Amino acid sequence: MTARTTTCRDLTKNETDLKKVGELFMTLQTSATPTSLLLPWFPSPARKAGKQATTELYTVLCNYVEARRRAQELTSDAIDVLIADGETTQNIVGVGPVTNVARGFSEV
Repeated sequence: MTARTTTCRDLTKNETDLKKVGELFMTLQTSATPTSLLLPWFPSPARKAGKQATTELYTVLCNYVEARRRAQELTSDAIDVLIADGETTQNIVGVGPVTNVARGFSEV
């Protein structure tokens, strides 16, 4: 349900990618070890796994955002709403701040 409300129908219909995204989030959760949090510069296996999971998650989500950008018709999905507001792919995926303050969306 969370994936459906925060991304797009295309992702939730693709069981393989949906499972992969869930696994990547789980990897991110488990990579937040005391060592990786207290010593973020230390090249631990957990830090490496977290970095790899972040990169893969970014790639998967960017692919869906770009696919929605190329779609002929927009829907009321969260990604489509942000695209219609003129947000960049990086902002939609969460790499940068959401910039459209006129609609009341801003990150502090």
